[in-house]
Amino acid sequence: MNTNVAAALIVITTMTGCASQPPEWVINPKAEGGFAATECSPDSGNMSLDRQLVVAKARAEIAKQVELRVAAMDKTYTRLAEQQSSVGGESAPGTRAVETAFESVSKQVAEQTLSGLSPARVEYVELSDRRQLCAMISIPRPKTREIFDRAVQSAGLAPNAPVQEALYQEFAAPGAK
Repeated sequence: MNTNVAAALIVITTMTGCASQPPEWVINPKAEGGFAATECSPDSGNMSLDRQLVVAKARAEIAKQVELRVAAMDKTYTRLAEQQSSVGGESAPGTRAVETAFESVSKQVAEQTLSGLSPARVEYVELSDRRQLCAMISIPRPKTREIFDRAVQSAGLAPNAPVQEALYQEFAAPGAK
C-alpha cells in the first residue's frame, strides 16, 4: 500500500512539474534562417493591453537582434575584404572606412524591419504558477534576406558575390552575434 501511495505522489509531482513548464516556443523561439523573439507578461485581466505590451517587447527584442547582427557585419566585411586584397595583392579601396558603415545603418534598418511585423503566436501560458500572455514575433528567411540586402545597400557597399554570400550566411545564422 505504501508503494502505491509513493508511486502516486511521484506521478502527481511529475505531472505538476510538467504542467508549469513553458512550451518550447516560449523558451526557445525559432525561425529557420530568420529571427524570433518571445516575450511574456503576467495576466492583468486586460488582454488587449497585455497583448500590446508583449508584442511591443517582442518587437523591441527583434530590433536588438537585427541591430547586433548588422553592426557585427562591419568586422566580417573588413576581414573578408582584407583577405581578398591580400590574395589579390592590392588593397580594397575604403576597407577601413567601412568599419563604421554598418553600425551607422543598423538602427535605421532595425526600425524599418519592425514595420509590419505581426505576432506569429500569442497565447496564455502558465509560468511560475502565474498565467501570462506570451507573444512570439518571427522574421522568416525571405524577409531576413531583404533586411540583409537593405543593410548592405544602406551601408553603400557593393561586395562581390562570394563576400556578399559569406556575409549573409553569418547574418542569417541562428544565434549569430
